[in-house]
Amino acid sequence: MSLFFYFLLSLKNAKNGFLYVLMYKVSDTKICPHCTASTLIKNGFTANRKQQFYCKTCTKRCIDFYTNNGYGKEINAHIVMLIKEGMGIRSMARVLCISTTTLLKRILFIAKGVQSPPIYSGQIYEVDEMRTFFKA
Repeated sequence: MSLFFYFLLSLKNAKNGFLYVLMYKVSDTKICPHCTASTLIKNGFTANRKQQFYCKTCTKRCIDFYTNNGYGKEINAHIVMLIKEGMGIRSMARVLCISTTTLLKRILFIAKGVQSPPIYSGQIYEVDEMRTFFKA
């Protein structure tokens, strides 16, 4: 998605630490999110009763206002921060206004990107609660 589709303006409130995001609808800007042309026309409604637009230039469709909060650009950073603070899954989902299943999928996606630290030979390492299993 381009900046023309969602013109994001983030404001940080110093008093309570919440992040506020202002978003403008496609119907306000009349600019296509795919090709940035101003040739959008109304093209019916979706199953969720949201206004749908059609671009005459690139022949693609877009929705007036997307409400999927689970896949925002900054959501991964917020999830990592809340996990480090020790917040539970349901609490994080409630604070971020996303479902618990979406939150769990995002946590798994973030976990796949974490790289293990390199282990060098000849070094001394301290291991806590090491478990070994022997196959008999």
